Order: sequence, then C-alpha cells, then structure tokens
Amino acid sequence: MRRAVALFLFVILAVGLSGGYALAEAPRLVCLVAAVSGQASLSPADGPKKPLELFTRLREGERLELARGAEVQLAFLQLGQRETWTGPATVLIAAAGGQSPNASTPPVVDKLPGKPKPATGEASSILSQAGEQATAQVKTREVTLPEDKPLSDEERAQLADFEGQVAEMRKTAAPGDVTPDIALLEELTRLGQRRKALEEVRRLREAYPDNAALAAFEE
Repeated sequence: MRRAVALFLFVILAVGLSGGYALAEAPRLVCLVAAVSGQASLSPADGPKKPLELFTRLREGERLELARGAEVQLAFLQLGQRETWTGPATVLIAAAGGQSPNASTPPVVDKLPGKPKPATGEASSILSQAGEQATAQVKTREVTLPEDKPLSDEERAQLADFEGQVAEMRKTAAPGDVTPDIALLEELTRLGQRRKALEEVRRLREAYPDNAALAAFEE
C-alpha cells in the first residue's frame, strides 16, 4: 500500500514539475500589433494560420506573413520602439525586434513615449503575466473597479507628461493606428493605475466591439 501511495505521489510530483518547466519555458510575449492594413496573417506556435488583427500580443518565434502592399506596425514595449513593416515580407518575432529573411526594405523604427525597460527590469507590463491580470477581470459594468496605486508627486508628474505625449501622438496617428492606446495602457499598468487602465480597456472595447484580441485583455 505504501509503495502504491509513494508511486502515486511521485507521478503527481513529476507531472507538476514538468508542467512548471513547460510554463517557465513558454515563449515570451514581446510586442503588440498597433496597426494593420492590407492582407496580413499570423502563424502562432500553437495553432493554424489566422488573419492578424489589432491588439494581438505576439510571442517570440511567431511568424507574420505580409502580402504585397500590406503594412503592419508592431509595438515592442520592452524596447520602447515601434516597427513598421511593409509587404511582401515574412516577419519573425523576436525579443530584439522583428526579423525578416525576405523583406525588400527594413522596417521603419519609431520611438515610443517613455523609456525602454531593461530586459531583466520592470515586470509590470501589459505583456507580462502581472500586466495581463492588471488589465483583466472586468466583464460587466456592475463589477467594482480596483483602486489605483497611490502615486508620488514625481510619478504623478511623469504620468501627466506621458499623457501629454500620448495626446500629441493621437493628433498625428493615422486611422486604425492604436499605438497611443497601447502606450497609455502600458504606462498605466506600469504605475499600478488599474482603475484607469480598465476604464481605458472598456473604452477600447466599445470602439472595437468585434476585436477578439482586445477581448482577451478582459479574460
């Protein structure tokens, strides 16, 4: 009996450890789709090819296929930059940015508001597990919104300056370019402003009611 119990516990422990190892080794989320025009598709690591849509969070190793004339903008939040790729091209997603073996021209790279984050630095991001939880858990208007983290005078000034930069970005953003929205969500999440971040997610859900990728922010 003891041998059977010991064997059972060993199996459970082995399964748990293997699951934890698999989770730890899962490819990281490294960027979000900020704009899409033309025909573009995503080949995820865990499923069939599908059309690329705004707000999709992309992992290392995933591949984008851009048809001739298609254009995709990718917000690499950890790097503090946005890349604009034009098809025809195959774009491989990596932590250091997009890579392409066949693009006729390199991507146009723009700086995002705020400062780049060290690879081993701040984990509170809409691309991290903590950040996903921070922009989740609200499905109905009856749910009580979480409280924002109290900010220091310096942090309030930083947020006000950042919001000013986002407002300027909105003035020049092309239709369908959600880079300002992504940048604002990132900064609100980083500063622990969960109420404001969730209010922003709700506003975006109303603006893009059929966007499945954005709906995942609330799962």
